[in-house]
Amino acid sequence: MKKLVLVLLAMFLVIPALSNAGSVSSRYDVTFGGFVKYDLGWSSQNTHADPVAAQRHSQQADNRADEYGNTFATGGETRFNFLVKGPDLWGAKTSAFIEGDFRGITTGNTNGGFQLRHAFMTLNWQSAELMIGQNWQQWGMPYYPAEIGNNDFAQYLKGIRTPQMALRFFMGKEFNAMFGLTSATEWSGNGTYPNTRQFNDDYARSSWPGLMGEIAYWSDRCGKIGPNNLKFGLGGYYGREAKTYTQLAGTQWRDDTINSWITAFRYSIPIIPEKQGNKAMALLLNGNFFYGQNVGGNNWMSPGANVAMNPSQGSYFRAVGEAASPTMFGLFTQGTFWITNTLQFNAMYGYLKYNWSAGARDQLPDNINMMQTYAANLLWDANQAIRFGLQWMTMFTGYNRNGNYNNSVNGVASAFPGYSTSGQIDQYRFAAWYFF
Repeated sequence: MKKLVLVLLAMFLVIPALSNAGSVSSRYDVTFGGFVKYDLGWSSQNTHADPVAAQRHSQQADNRADEYGNTFATGGETRFNFLVKGPDLWGAKTSAFIEGDFRGITTGNTNGGFQLRHAFMTLNWQSAELMIGQNWQQWGMPYYPAEIGNNDFAQYLKGIRTPQMALRFFMGKEFNAMFGLTSATEWSGNGTYPNTRQFNDDYARSSWPGLMGEIAYWSDRCGKIGPNNLKFGLGGYYGREAKTYTQLAGTQWRDDTINSWITAFRYSIPIIPEKQGNKAMALLLNGNFFYGQNVGGNNWMSPGANVAMNPSQGSYFRAVGEAASPTMFGLFTQGTFWITNTLQFNAMYGYLKYNWSAGARDQLPDNINMMQTYAANLLWDANQAIRFGLQWMTMFTGYNRNGNYNNSVNGVASAFPGYSTSGQIDQYRFAAWYFF
């Protein structure tokens, strides 16, 4: 009798718990994945794990960031993702993808805070694909970036994640075209200084969405290396900025409208394709070329945040009510050689140049004028779950004027007196991934 009472009591305790428990299943097909990542490295200048510009060298005065290097270690690039496959709609296969990491940049926590990376849905027909949500831009960025650091080569149109809608048409098996709308400004900030994107931004105030498009050629005629086959894409972006200013002692707001645009060509060429699924001795060349102006709003050309040593590379006021922006051009190229099926060597180069006028260089001495980055790494897939990487990277940054140049517009001295007009940073990094 006592045993029966104990069993009944246990059932009464368990049943409410089961009824209130959350479901771990879904009515759709859901796949959970991601990876754990650890980074350890050393920088020749005093900076964080993801430098986007080299600090100025010391000259008449010592720049502490140049005088000292630092070590860094982080697990913030660890990620979680969910892939959902749902019911068909209008004859299309539907799916959704959600991903976040722990870099925390968009949350106000510089490391450790969980943040959104991707959140998009897709409808796939036999001859078209519609993508809606936050995803990588659909044009211009390299097809296969094999960097180790999250922000490596971000200055060279590596790509950003932005809210967008993109429709891609497939004209046969090899040609396709994409057009769509994308956010006119970066929405990962919080709308306040130094993250002055979102609603509190002149690109958003223009009331223009960003327009994007691409025509592309994809083919297996030259073979492939993993998922990388022969690809060419010519695309770009167009938007507008309502550059605002005040007059009459700040009692009136006015604006001058200025265009924002980029055109970009990207490519992927399997020079030596894999053989029967084995990538040993395969060689891939991929990268991009780009030209445009006034791209600070969506931070395609990092650095884009208006912070010290990271000035905005968008528009500026040449005179009261007269906005201007320098044109710019650059490229990224990467050669990947698979020594074995699981060990690859990557050599990378990026170049970026802003065409500032002489007057703009005087007015904006701390803005970046030119950047170059070289890097080489080894990536080894020890098994299906674990990958190791070693990388060396060097970055050169040139500024408009010396750091001790006085601003000719408002008479305020540069924030970096006595510093050189350029800087260089070397970085060495080890990384380990566990994919699941």
